[in-house]
Amino acid sequence: MITVEKTSTDLRVTIPKDAVPPEQLNAFLDWLRLEEIAQRSRLSEGQADHLAEEAKANWWAANKEKFIPPAER
Repeated sequence: MITVEKTSTDLRVTIPKDAVPPEQLNAFLDWLRLEEIAQRSRLSEGQADHLAEEAKANWWAANKEKFIPPAER
């Protein structure tokens, strides 16, 4: 049984070892960490969108040759 304990400063979640596969638990914890970072961020949604688009464009520029045959470029 998953339990949640609330203190004045924390939430403590207890999860039995066999309740959730480790990779699923790690993915959930990664999501929680990302949410924590996002909550502290001072970026506006528009700024975040711009950074995401810029990162995707840079990635594609660096990797497109892996996906598009030379004859089609």
